[in-house]
Amino acid sequence: MKTRSQIAIEALDDVASHMEAKWGVDRLPKLVPVDLAEKFHRQVAKLNDAISDECTGGSIANVEYEAKRMFNAWMALDEAALAAGQAPATGQWMAARMSDGRSLVICDGLEGAHVWRQQNPDQPAALWTLEEIVKVLEGFDLVNRTKHLFEGAVVEDARASRRVNWARGDELPDDMRNSYLAAG
Repeated sequence: MKTRSQIAIEALDDVASHMEAKWGVDRLPKLVPVDLAEKFHRQVAKLNDAISDECTGGSIANVEYEAKRMFNAWMALDEAALAAGQAPATGQWMAARMSDGRSLVICDGLEGAHVWRQQNPDQPAALWTLEEIVKVLEGFDLVNRTKHLFEGAVVEDARASRRVNWARGDELPDDMRNSYLAAG
């Protein structure tokens, strides 16, 4: 049987999940005035302390009380962000089917990734943010330089192989080599 504090925490988890789906993970406190964000984080600490105390024999009523105050803290952030004209997370993404049947999903950021995952909880996917893709592609300077030099070039296939000397790359015809190296 669940205790009143467990029921209160489960209800609070639903509110927190709703707010993170609406605003993005860890984004809402950043959209409100600093004093309100500070109060929110203090309430998080009070709730965590009450939960820890309950685990060591503390008051169940205290957890329930702090959970209700945490609910109010979420509502205050939501109201303040809306009043300030802040926009909820867009959750924008693009998706394509990969050869193994999974989706490749490219999200506008962590907010988009969170919203996509909330809306597609059982769909297998390789989920990437634009920032992650930039980090990966920056490691492939040869491809980036080629795309720059040959405007409109399309990558038709890509494989990592131990036999490829990525520092040297593929052999280029003599008439292209000088212009390619100059573009670098």
